Amino acid sequence: MDGPFQSQGTFDLLQHQIMAALPQFSHQTRLVSLARLEQIFQQPEAASCALGTLYSEERAQTRLFSVPMAVGPALAVGYLADKLSAHPAMHEDGVDIRMLALDKTITGVFQPNRLYPDVITPLLQHPDSNLSSHAFTSEINAAGLLAGNRVDYVVEYPERMQYYNQLLPEAAVLEHRAIAGANVATVSYITCSKDSVGQAAIEAIDQVLPVLWQSTDYLQAMQRWLDNNARRRLGTDISKQQQEAAKLMQLKPRPHDTVNAGH
Repeated sequence: MDGPFQSQGTFDLLQHQIMAALPQFSHQTRLVSLARLEQIFQQPEAASCALGTLYSEERAQTRLFSVPMAVGPALAVGYLADKLSAHPAMHEDGVDIRMLALDKTITGVFQPNRLYPDVITPLLQHPDSNLSSHAFTSEINAAGLLAGNRVDYVVEYPERMQYYNQLLPEAAVLEHRAIAGANVATVSYITCSKDSVGQAAIEAIDQVLPVLWQSTDYLQAMQRWLDNNARRRLGTDISKQQQEAAKLMQLKPRPHDTVNAGH
């Protein structure tokens, strides 16, 4: 939102390209909290769309979903290098998040108002959990909480942790471990309100996203904040979505097959 990386977030960069591909719409961008975003779709005041939404059946009740917009790393456990590597909850295939969260000798934090995997959700309100809620900002820096030894681990997206780490006067050496039982990658979508404007927007968005998936610039923007390890881990998932997008392009009707096409 401000500072040296303003407008360089993953979804910022993708949004610029998506908006440029939709000149038939007038775009008005608003920044809102995650909690407010949920309210906007549950109690609609005007037609709205949001970028980077994860799919859930509950959310599908109140909004329309586009074809996939992006692939990114799933939530992971971030911690100072070597600090938790020997913890018994740390396995090769990922963190046993229940064992970690119920260890009374350590503390963890998470961002509220997010959609969390089923393996994590019960632990967020568990009476014996060491996880507490923090709304991370540049002031409440998630990497800074680790570097200052205020917490032992953070449940967060690796690329966001990398961003927070770059804001510190001296970057910490962080490690990330996938969460066992949760996906390695997350697929995000554009969602729009269930009204005529939202429907028209989704139809147009579904036309441009498959084309953008074939663009090197779009894929580079999608991976702007990923380190080399994350790029390797996500390579297969990104390639799969790119191939699926190419199939959607092949299924599109040719212009002369369409009669009275609207905007």
